[in-house]
Amino acid sequence: MNQRSENPIPTAIAGSLVALAALAAALQVLFLASGPAAGQAFWREDAPKIPMAPTWLAEKALLQPYSPPRTPEGVPDLQGVWGAPGGDGLSYLEDHEYVDITTPAQETFVSDPPDGKVPYTPWALAKRNEIFAGLGRGWPGESGDRLYSSPQSYCLYFMPEFSFEEVEIVQQAGAVIMLGAVGFRVIPTDGRPQMNDSAKFWYGTSRGRWEGDTLVVEVTNLNGKGWFDSTGHFYSGNTRMIERWSLADADTMDYEVTIEDPTIYARPWKMNFPKRRPGTGPQARGVRLPGAVSAGAAPIEDPYANEYWEVGCYEGNAPSAASLRALGFQWFRGVLPPP
Repeated sequence: MNQRSENPIPTAIAGSLVALAALAAALQVLFLASGPAAGQAFWREDAPKIPMAPTWLAEKALLQPYSPPRTPEGVPDLQGVWGAPGGDGLSYLEDHEYVDITTPAQETFVSDPPDGKVPYTPWALAKRNEIFAGLGRGWPGESGDRLYSSPQSYCLYFMPEFSFEEVEIVQQAGAVIMLGAVGFRVIPTDGRPQMNDSAKFWYGTSRGRWEGDTLVVEVTNLNGKGWFDSTGHFYSGNTRMIERWSLADADTMDYEVTIEDPTIYARPWKMNFPKRRPGTGPQARGVRLPGAVSAGAAPIEDPYANEYWEVGCYEGNAPSAASLRALGFQWFRGVLPPP
């Protein structure tokens, strides 16, 4: 008899425990985020759908050309703190309706293809659906099995999560440094080549170059063990990401990333959204996103509120991660494309 059939907890209660464990893990990650990232929100079911790539593409098309300031080296000055895309973050990459208080209705992050869907090959789509069905979080279409919890729940940090969180950019001659609550990246812009592709890392390796007013960052050498979101949209060790960072105006970073991997995707695809300076954007202009209920903010008297501090959980060493393992969830260890 397997371990699951020996579990004396009734199915309904077990399902509730799974959902609570997943929520607890999400909340732990939320409250471990320090400094500027503090002050999150829960969402009502009647909250309007949160804008993402489609709305940003329409807004961007109406903007006037912007000429950014330059550093002493003569390249665009992108320095400062740039916020996360907003909404529920990366709970689900594609367009979705309300799921729970942490996952409101939200537009897709995918800007290309036009349908807003990740263009998986048939085998990769089957794998993605298998992962989704085993989340045990209450999403429509789940099987009730417990397969993988999101890598973030185990405090595993990786390239997509880093870029989609709030980051601080610092520039030096020949390098761009990006600092975040879950790590940092040093991006050489001096023309050095990528590392040998046999070396694999959670953040991969980044090499930057300037194309006009845009910082183009090529990311390779990924270990393929992370997800784009918390519901199983995955990449592999063969994936190449090309980021484009450019100022749409003085307070808005236009962030676009192209994902290429013919072993998983039928074609290259893109995500595109704005990253805004704190205190700017729609909310600062008096345009609120209805339906959000504050979960608390960092006290303004905290002298360290605007600094990035390391989070207190790495590679599954938090109690929430132990709870997920006890419930039968596994670490996602990547996919192996068929030969």
